[in-house]
Amino acid sequence: MKKHFIFAITVISFVAILLIWISKSRLDDFHHYHTSIATESTASATSEISRFIAEKQHMVKVFGNDHAKLISQIAQSPNNEELNKQLKQRIQTYFPDYFSFTISRPDGDAYIDDFDDFIGELCKLDLKNFAITNRQSPRIHPNSVAYHFDVLTKLQHQSQELILFISFHADILGDIINSAQTSGHQLLLIDPEASNLIEVTNEGPRIKTYRPDYRLNKSESERILASKRIDNTRWNAIDLYETSLFTGYRNKIIISSALIFVLFVTITLIMMKIIHKNEKLRISAERHKDDFLSVVSHELRTPITSIYGTLSLIANEVPGKLTAQSKQLTQIALSNCEQLNLLINDLLDIQKIEAGKMDFNFEATDIYPFVLQCIENNHAYAEKLGSNFKLESPPAEIIVHIDRNRIAQVMANLLSNAAKYGGVNDIIIINIDKVDNCIRVSVTDHGDGIPESFRYQIFDKFTQSQMSNTRNTNGTGLGLCIARTIAEEHGGTIDYESTTGQGTTFYLDLPIPDTISYSAHQLTQSQQNSHHP
Repeated sequence: MKKHFIFAITVISFVAILLIWISKSRLDDFHHYHTSIATESTASATSEISRFIAEKQHMVKVFGNDHAKLISQIAQSPNNEELNKQLKQRIQTYFPDYFSFTISRPDGDAYIDDFDDFIGELCKLDLKNFAITNRQSPRIHPNSVAYHFDVLTKLQHQSQELILFISFHADILGDIINSAQTSGHQLLLIDPEASNLIEVTNEGPRIKTYRPDYRLNKSESERILASKRIDNTRWNAIDLYETSLFTGYRNKIIISSALIFVLFVTITLIMMKIIHKNEKLRISAERHKDDFLSVVSHELRTPITSIYGTLSLIANEVPGKLTAQSKQLTQIALSNCEQLNLLINDLLDIQKIEAGKMDFNFEATDIYPFVLQCIENNHAYAEKLGSNFKLESPPAEIIVHIDRNRIAQVMANLLSNAAKYGGVNDIIIINIDKVDNCIRVSVTDHGDGIPESFRYQIFDKFTQSQMSNTRNTNGTGLGLCIARTIAEEHGGTIDYESTTGQGTTFYLDLPIPDTISYSAHQLTQSQQNSHHP
């Protein structure tokens, strides 16, 4: 249950981190999206205002050149109402949206103005700067009647040089800003040279937006997504997002992520409860199964031993002579008793392994004679299946620390499997080699091999590969599982290599102790032949 709890906490933590990452990614994408919108809006407003100002400057220049004579006459007779009326009418025709006009000397002093004798200080300053530099950078001029911007041009009639500037309502720029502004955004024209003074909003000149200070505050400056300079003006077009734009979207993401997380945690807790309940049932079932197997195994061992002993006496004709048919039936019964006894032993070993109660008695052992004895012990079984064992030339003496009975059990499993699954009249090869810091004992048969799809389950309990071999291959399916556990308890490993149609090699690797005894121990060829037909 502890593992399940740790797994659940890990998964919940992972989901929480994943939701945070997704939320942050969505916020970043949202910010990038609206930054792109802001960039497009400022570019559109900048382009349109720049074009509009250039067009006004061109038209004022054309108008001044076309009416230079009339303007010169007014400069000479500024109180001539008829001339003033004519000029106003013509300006009205050219510029229906104009606010007022002024005619001045080259030094910037006005001859005549249409401001009811009031020209703002900014108007005068821009007029004089234009007179000196011949450059104009429109900006918004405050006026009690209307906020406006000026467009100026120089003109000359005969020997007289004059300056004409025509003022336009700032509302025109507000209309341009409004057409480029998008939902959730605010487009503004500001004057950076006047400490980021707001000049125009989408509603028109700044006077239409009530606030105590018309300069950008810190919060507004931090919300700017895009800013672009408008050529030949003092203005920057800026786009800043409304405070509710990102706050609302962030809150929406937080709420949706929280709902998903709560739903996931709820489902996880429900699953944990179900798993916990099933785990308790599984543990109870495992305990009952183990108790049952333990009782059955121990209760069967005594009668099976008795039956086996009795059958052995009968098979050896101790009670009396048997007919051929009776002897054959007795041998079949003996074989089945042996098989049943192996099953009981395997079941008892599995119980010991799962309970962690399998005992080991390690002792220093010369590996070669030990393997030789294992071959001898299983020779009769192989011969019965028509197979034979052959141990290749032995190495020098190598001492390993093993539990002789348990490793003999592993060797019996490998040798008997090779005999069962090997080829017809197979010669099973046994090798003893030194591989790195291990002794490798390998058993090679020449049968049909093991399918690759079976590799990941061959060492599981109650597992047997379905070979095409037609000989009797009855078994418990526990042998390799037990063998692997015994090998691992020795600090070693057991594995195999197989080629379909050519055979299989199982190998047992056992670690060599730090202190190893070597000698020139070799068996004579006659000794080898006596054990390896």
